[in-house]
Amino acid sequence: MTGAADDADDVARAPWIPGPRRAADDHADLTTRLPEASGAEAEETDMAETEEPEVPDLSHNVLKSLLGAWALSACSAGETRAVENHLTVCAPCADEALRLRDAVTLLHEDRDLDLDPLLRSRVLENCLGRRPARIPVPDWVTPYDAETARLDALLRDIGESEWHAPVRLKWYEEDRVVRRKATVAGVIGHLFAVDGLVTSALGLDDPLGAGVPELSPTERTEAFWASLDRPPNRSVRGPWRDQSHTLIRTVAFAGRGVADLTVTYKDFALPLRDSLLERAFEC
Repeated sequence: MTGAADDADDVARAPWIPGPRRAADDHADLTTRLPEASGAEAEETDMAETEEPEVPDLSHNVLKSLLGAWALSACSAGETRAVENHLTVCAPCADEALRLRDAVTLLHEDRDLDLDPLLRSRVLENCLGRRPARIPVPDWVTPYDAETARLDALLRDIGESEWHAPVRLKWYEEDRVVRRKATVAGVIGHLFAVDGLVTSALGLDDPLGAGVPELSPTERTEAFWASLDRPPNRSVRGPWRDQSHTLIRTVAFAGRGVADLTVTYKDFALPLRDSLLERAFEC
C-alpha cells in the first residue's frame, strides 16, 4: 500500500509538459470580436485586397527561365505579370512561350494524343526555313566539297596560337621543287588566293580584286600575302569558307556544260572538273 501511495505522489510532483503551441497562441485572442470598420475604412480594405501585384524587376535570363513555370501556371502573380509584360517586347521568348503553352496542353488527360496530320509539314517548313536544303552537287565536285568541309571543321577547333604555327609549303615548278615558309593562316590565304583562279573562270569575284593581271598560283599567293596589313591570322578563314561555298553552289546550279570550262593557271590550263580535283588534293 505504501509503495502505491509513493508512486501516486511521484506522478503528482512530475512537471507539466505543455502541448504544441498553436499559431493563434502567438497573437491576441482571435475569438474576440473586432469592432466593425467604418464605411471609409472598409472601402480602403477592399481596395487593398484588389491592389495590383507588385511586378518584380527581373533580367531577361530570369524571365526566360520562368517561361516553363508560366506555361504551367506555377508563377506568382507578380512573376506572371512580369513574364507577360516581357512577352510583349521579346519575340524569341514569345515564340518559346507559345511552344511551351502548346506542349502543356498535351499534358491534359482529356486531349486526344493523336498527332496533328499537318505537324510533319510544319516541322519540315520550319527546318527548311532555318537551314536551307543541301544543294546536290555533281560527282566531280564532291572531292572538293568534302575536303574543304573537312578542313573547315578542323580549323573551327584550333586555337589562336595554332593559326600561327609554322608550316613549310612545297610544290613543283617545271622540274624543280619550290619551298616556302608560312603559317597555318598563311596556307589558308594561299588556298583562298589560288581558288580565285576557279572563281574568276566562273565569273565570280576574284579575291585579289578586279583588274588583276594573269598570275601563276605562286604569284597570286605572294600578291595576296603582300596585300595584307599584317601577317595572316584566323580572320582569313571566313572569306575562304564563303568563297568555297559560293564556288560549289555556283557549279551545282550551272549545269553539265560547266565541267569543261577552262581554268587558266597562266602557264597552263585545266578543265574545271580537273581543276577542282587539283584544288581538293591541295586541301
